[in-house]
Amino acid sequence: MQRLFLLIILTALICIFVSITPDAQARGMDPVNLNLIPTAETLGKGGYSFTTGMYPYSIDKKTPQPMSIDIGGFFKEAHEVKLKSDIWLIPVRITYGISDQLDFTFGGTYSMGDTEKSITDYYEIGDKTKERVYSQIVMGGMMGMKYNIQKPSVNMPALAFGGELHAGYTVDDELVDETLENSFPFVAMQVYMSGSYDFNIVNVHGGLGMFVSSKSIQTNRRFEVPFQLGAEIPFDGFAAVVDFTAFSAFSGVGLKSVISGGLRYDISSRTTLNASFASVGGFTLSLTVGGKKLETTAPPTRSAPSLF
Repeated sequence: MQRLFLLIILTALICIFVSITPDAQARGMDPVNLNLIPTAETLGKGGYSFTTGMYPYSIDKKTPQPMSIDIGGFFKEAHEVKLKSDIWLIPVRITYGISDQLDFTFGGTYSMGDTEKSITDYYEIGDKTKERVYSQIVMGGMMGMKYNIQKPSVNMPALAFGGELHAGYTVDDELVDETLENSFPFVAMQVYMSGSYDFNIVNVHGGLGMFVSSKSIQTNRRFEVPFQLGAEIPFDGFAAVVDFTAFSAFSGVGLKSVISGGLRYDISSRTTLNASFASVGGFTLSLTVGGKKLETTAPPTRSAPSLF
C-alpha cells in the first residue's frame, strides 16, 4: 500500500510538471543513468560517472525445522538456526567511457549494521535459551560493461547491451549454508538489454535482463528477471525522474519492486547531478560528466543552379 501511494504521488508530480512546462527545455546531455536503472545511452569517450547511495535491508527468520550443520568440519548435527540482519547497503559505482559506444563500470557494495546467524542449544544440554552466535560479513565487488548497439534516431530508439559480474559475501536468507562460522560467499552474473526513446517532452527508458547467482542455484530459484522502466521530464535546467525496478542486487541481496523518484540538475552542458529517494527507504546520488561523442551531420543539400 505504501509503494502504491508513493507511485500515485510521483505520477501526479509528473503530470503537474508536464502541465506547467509546455515548452520544456532539452537536457544538457543524454541521461546515462536514472535512479536505479542504466539507460541505453553511453558517457562518451573520457566521460565518467560516480554513483552512491544507502538502502536499508532487514530480515529475521529461523528454520521451520532443525537443519544439518557442520560442527568444526568433523561431523554434522541437526540444530535450529536463526538469521537476523539489520543493515544499510552502501553501493559505490564508478563508470568510465572507454569509447563513444562502450562504458566500463566497477565498484563495490559495503554494509553498515549487523548480520548474525545463531544456533539454539549448540552444546545440546536442553537449554533452548542458550545460543551460539556467528557474525556474517555482507560486502561485494562488481564490474561490468555496456555497449550501445544503436544510436537514437527519429524513428528508432537507442539500444544497448550490458553485462555485470558480481562476487563477495551475501546474506543467506534461505538458510542453506551448513558452515555457519563462515560468511556466505557468492558469485553472480547479470546480462541485460536496455532501450530509450526521447519524445522531446519526456524521455522513456526500459530494460530487461537475467540475474543468476550461486545462491539462487543452491535455493533452486534458478534466476531473477530484472525488469526496469523509467521516465525523465526536463524543465528549466532540471528534470523530474521516476523509475520502477522489479529486481536490483547489491552484494547478492535482492531489492524487489523498488519505485524511485527524484530530480536531475544540469550543472553544465556536460555535467549533471542526480538525487533520488527509493520506496524501500534510502537514497541515490550520482554525478555524471559526459565525454566526447561522435556527431553525425547530415549531408549538405544541393540546390538548383542559378544564373544570379
